[in-house]
Amino acid sequence: MPGKVPRGSFQRRNGGSFTALGRIIVDKLDRGVILIDDRGHVLDANALASSVLGSGDGIRIRARRFAFKDPQLDERFQQLIAARKNAPGEAAPAIAVHVKRESGDSYRVVLSSVPESADARPTAFFALIYPSNANRQISPDVLKQLYGLTPAQADVARSLFSGRSVEETATLLGLSLNTVRTHLKHIFTRCEVQSQAELLHLLALGPHTL
Repeated sequence: MPGKVPRGSFQRRNGGSFTALGRIIVDKLDRGVILIDDRGHVLDANALASSVLGSGDGIRIRARRFAFKDPQLDERFQQLIAARKNAPGEAAPAIAVHVKRESGDSYRVVLSSVPESADARPTAFFALIYPSNANRQISPDVLKQLYGLTPAQADVARSLFSGRSVEETATLLGLSLNTVRTHLKHIFTRCEVQSQAELLHLLALGPHTL
């Protein structure tokens, strides 16, 4: 697990960081959220984004500035900063990039300019980070309360959602393949889906924790 970026790496200026309530909310998201000022300095980040930045792989903080490891992507970000500075008041520009990482996982990142009318100074940009393997864990409480699964069915669903196959799930849980498949059939019914692919898509779209 990558470490989180220390809070000292952020500017944390008044008006440029999450409120206490805002942090509770954004830390629940399975997307990274970063607040950035007009010089590219990172003002604040939610838990997932802090972990991404802490890894230093593909996306990082360099001299307190948001930076891409890929020089071409970083140049696009610098152009975004310049575009906002050189054309104040115009439509807020945005860029979307695919960040490849040495670890093998990749990120999709959208960097958007905050409209000046939003009066969100010193925040000038916000970045949304979409990990390719975003939050492959799901709370058993979510599975029980939201989808009505039994504890045994929740164990199967959690294992499949984490990326294991039916066979690997059976081995992990000490169950026979037939038992896992029976659980899966009941899970399909409770979740109103027709296949394992539909199930995983449903779980990916829904909440992962309470």
